[in-house]
Amino acid sequence: MHHLECQFDFDAARTQLAERGIQTMAPFTDFDFLKQAFTEGEIWPVADERIEQAAREGVITAEQAERFRRSGSIGSHLEILQRDDGYKGFNQTGINEIIRKTDPRFAH
Repeated sequence: MHHLECQFDFDAARTQLAERGIQTMAPFTDFDFLKQAFTEGEIWPVADERIEQAAREGVITAEQAERFRRSGSIGSHLEILQRDDGYKGFNQTGINEIIRKTDPRFAH
């Protein structure tokens, strides 16, 4: 699972998580009516069989495979979401950017 999204008081949630040692990435949406940010992803170990299969299929490079063996991979995030004034759409550009930033193949 990439992320779990929950609606919160944005600033209060970020503060409470930080007090417990859980850091939040920079917001990818910061509108008056919509605020969104991910927590820093947990690092999970990756089974050698999965790494080898992904490398064989060309989904990851040899360098990425070695990094996953050595350091693990970004796991899931919590998305902190605050909507004010009801649903007014979503920020596709922000979503595209955060998905790229959290892609385990490219995140360090």
